[in-house]
Amino acid sequence: MIGSLALGRLGRVSVMGVLLAIIAVLVLSPLAMTAIASFSTEVPFSGGPAGRFTLGNYSALFVPELGIAIGNTLVIAAGGTVIAVAIGCSLAWLAARTDIPCKPLVHLVGLMPLFVSLVVASVTWAVLGSGRSGYINIILRGMGFDWQIDMRSLAGITLVHGLYYVPYSYILLYGALSLIHPDLEQAASVHGASNGRMLRRITFPLVRPALLGAILLSFVAMAEEFPVPAILGGPVGIETLSTRIFNLMTRVPGEPNQAAAVGILLTALVSVLVYWQRKLLKGRDYRTVTGKGMRPQLMRLGRFRWPALALVLLYAFIAMGLPLMALAIGALRQGMFIRDVAALFNPAAFSLDTLRATLLDEHVRHAVANTLITGVATAILGTTLYFILAYVFARTRLPGRQTLEYMAMVPLALPALVMGIGTLWTWLAVPLPIYGTLFVLIIAFTGRLMPQGVRAISASISQIHDDLEEAAMVSGATRARAVVRITLPLMRGAVVSSAFLTLVLATRELTSSLLLYTTNTRVLSVVIYEAYEQGLWSTVASISLVYTALLLVLTLIGRRWMRTSF
Repeated sequence: MIGSLALGRLGRVSVMGVLLAIIAVLVLSPLAMTAIASFSTEVPFSGGPAGRFTLGNYSALFVPELGIAIGNTLVIAAGGTVIAVAIGCSLAWLAARTDIPCKPLVHLVGLMPLFVSLVVASVTWAVLGSGRSGYINIILRGMGFDWQIDMRSLAGITLVHGLYYVPYSYILLYGALSLIHPDLEQAASVHGASNGRMLRRITFPLVRPALLGAILLSFVAMAEEFPVPAILGGPVGIETLSTRIFNLMTRVPGEPNQAAAVGILLTALVSVLVYWQRKLLKGRDYRTVTGKGMRPQLMRLGRFRWPALALVLLYAFIAMGLPLMALAIGALRQGMFIRDVAALFNPAAFSLDTLRATLLDEHVRHAVANTLITGVATAILGTTLYFILAYVFARTRLPGRQTLEYMAMVPLALPALVMGIGTLWTWLAVPLPIYGTLFVLIIAFTGRLMPQGVRAISASISQIHDDLEEAAMVSGATRARAVVRITLPLMRGAVVSSAFLTLVLATRELTSSLLLYTTNTRVLSVVIYEAYEQGLWSTVASISLVYTALLLVLTLIGRRWMRTSF
């Protein structure tokens, strides 16, 4: 008996030890390297002289430019989060809980922004709404309007963030809304509650973990996002924390130590946000899936069914229709100068030469292969790890699991640029031939996307009552068998959603790749950014069409596998 107990304790300690080692490699090592650099006069393992301890990197941050960058970051992240969560939550509710017509189309619209990389979205909106040459502004002038939109502004950056982070909220909220037991809403309806009151008092309180997770993920991701503010804000002097970090790293002379100090401060800030989220959810029970069968109850929209669908299609046109139009025009036009609306759509100005050359380019095809390899590998390895972590957090009493949960959320706080350089320093220090291979990108992406993957799964675990597993174990099943036969089938949608989200986000990732890629490991996002930096708009548009088609195929495949649960 004593030996069995000791073996059980040893097993629990071994599981936690393995998980801690994995998190240390993926997250803590880059964080440690960043922290060391923030208190040093030299960067780690740079081949130069050993650095001295200093606080000068932190004192150098307190300049007016940093305050402006922080203000811009908060405005963009807060405004973008409001837009993204409002749209994503509305789409998820319409698709999961109402009788809106063309429901598969509504579900597809919720995922559609994943078709477009943020690099592509930023470039296309810069072309659509930048000065008198913007495509939308040309059309507005042709219609007789004397005003124009300006996407190279705080409002423009905020709008692009809000439009293209909708899938974060949609995927998290859709899974949670699908798991709500209909008895609760039926009871409220029987007692005379209106649809609005039922939503406020029953539906959304039950999905609070997913809602708070979507808000937190969206806010922090937008706060540290690099491509959008760099492409839309850089030319007009709008600086955010992410672009300031990039400027500190890349300007001559570079200041990577100050950039590391900014990353450490942001880590502390987001740790407070994660702690605040846990306090809000502590002591509340959100589990609604039990051993009883259930059939989801759909809310009737009545005369609002078709207007609701029209709003969904309007969002799809703004987020997808306009950018695709810009890409098609940019990829097919032979010249950049456009005099008026007639010239914008003049067939004589179109040619397939650039698009054909892009499809035949060996570098582009090699980048497509690298993108698929890193994306699929990250999805498989990452989702397996994310499920194990989420299960340990929610279902076990392993010692140190709360500490492990905080550690898993650390990538939320580390800007991708800083995490990328921390990963670079880590694998330069380790005597293994990892740097310069696709494997270092897979490692970086798996650690980078850990909060998104874990949150996507844990939001659904919190709604599945542990009585189901306990009943199986009382009947003689092991915990592993109970998880495989009961928990995983109930969570199939959430797990596949997490894998799909990880796959698409990995194929879209640019920021952490910028500091880790080599000539042989370039991915599509890097190729597009390099072409944009060189001012090759036709090439950018052509590669972006290929990139968008690839993401479209991946999304449709993911939707096919999730059809039984979505």
